[in-house]
Parts: sequence; structure tokens; C-alpha cells
Amino acid sequence: MFRARVTMLWVLAPMLAAVAYLNTACGPSHPEEQQVRQFFRASGLRDDQTLANFAVVTFDPKTDGQVTNFKVVSVSEPKIEPLKIKDLAKALDQAQSADKEFNDRKKAYQDSHVDALKRVLAAEGTNKKVAGPDAAVQTEWAKWRDESGASAKKVSEARTALSAARPIAELSLSTPNGALPDLTAVDGQMESKDVTVDATVKMPDGSSSQKNLVVNMQRAVIKTDKGDKNGKWIFTSVKSA
Repeated sequence: MFRARVTMLWVLAPMLAAVAYLNTACGPSHPEEQQVRQFFRASGLRDDQTLANFAVVTFDPKTDGQVTNFKVVSVSEPKIEPLKIKDLAKALDQAQSADKEFNDRKKAYQDSHVDALKRVLAAEGTNKKVAGPDAAVQTEWAKWRDESGASAKKVSEARTALSAARPIAELSLSTPNGALPDLTAVDGQMESKDVTVDATVKMPDGSSSQKNLVVNMQRAVIKTDKGDKNGKWIFTSVKSA
């Protein structure tokens, strides 16, 4: 009985080894593979609720096709840049402060030239030429208006830059039940990498083809009292290689 069991184990050993090898070979060759698979699966199902947790883009099956199979060809070295939110928030505060100071000076000038400005604006409204002391006021007021536009533009550009820098970092660091850290008060970095895949894509008309796609992933890493905190990777773009 014992000898029969030993013989059976010798027979099964090569088979078990082969199965173990196949399981290993079929496993992900890159750690990014599982994440990319989840992205293409959610995209193919048009599961926007799931995608909203880790992507700001999708691979729309109605226009881009559906990835039915793929393999990871390469993964680039992460590109690292400073997290700019803190500096951009500071730049916005400075622009707003400068704009307020400018508008205070502009109002002071306006208040001290009320009557002259009324005459100037009335003349401009009827396309009449302004002469005498009012002409100097008109020239000065034109400068104030030009500078006012430039000052407001600086505030708008600073606000736009801050708004553009927030979404990916905030999504990367978001957690289902946790509070988002104030990114305007922390230091950190943004990491970005490209994952190139050889994908089988089924088009809306039913045809299939092989395509090389480059998937970009980004995450935020911030410094905390307990050390670095790594955000989750966010899918930010998908394009043909």
C-alpha cells in the first residue's frame, strides 16, 4: 500500500510541476497588468461608477472599441515632478492680494475724480472728443482700465492653474471613508509612467485588430508626519503607440 502511494507520487510529481509552471507563466508579468485589466474591463462595460475611482479617462467601446485581450509590452520608468498645488495656491493668494490692492487704488482715484469721469464716460458714449483737464483724466482712466484687465487676468490664470493641478492628485489620495488632506499645505510629488500594451480590440462593427496602446498612469506621493503617503495610480490617458 505504502509502495503504491510512493509510486503514484512519482508519477504525479512531473504533472504537478507542470501545472505549477503554467500557473506561474499565466500570472501577471508586470504588477501593472491587473490594474490595466480592471481599467479595460470597466471601460468595456461602460462602468463609469467604477472608473470614477481610479480614472479620469475611459476606452469607450462605442468609439474606441473593446479590449478583449492584451499583454503588457513595456512599462516606462516613473517620471517624477514636484507636487505643485502648494505653490500654485500661494501664487493664487498673491495674485488675489495684488488685485485687491490695485482695485483699492483704482477706487481711490475714481472717488477723487467722480465728476470728471462722468463727463469723460458721457463723451465716450457719444463719441465726442474730450478736451482740457478732462483729456488728462481720460488718458489716466484708460491706463487704469487696461491694468485692471491685466490684474484680473493674472488672478484667473492662477485660479485655472490651481484647478487643473488638483483633480488627479486629489483622486489619487482619496479614500472611501477618509478625509482628503489639505494639498495646499503639504509637500510631495507626482509620479507618472506609461504602460504599453499589445491589445486585441473589437470594434463596434464586430471586426477585431491588434493595436499597440500606451496607457498613462499617475499618482501623488505626499509627505506626512508618519512618512510618505502613496496615492493610488490614476489612469489619465490612452492613446495609440
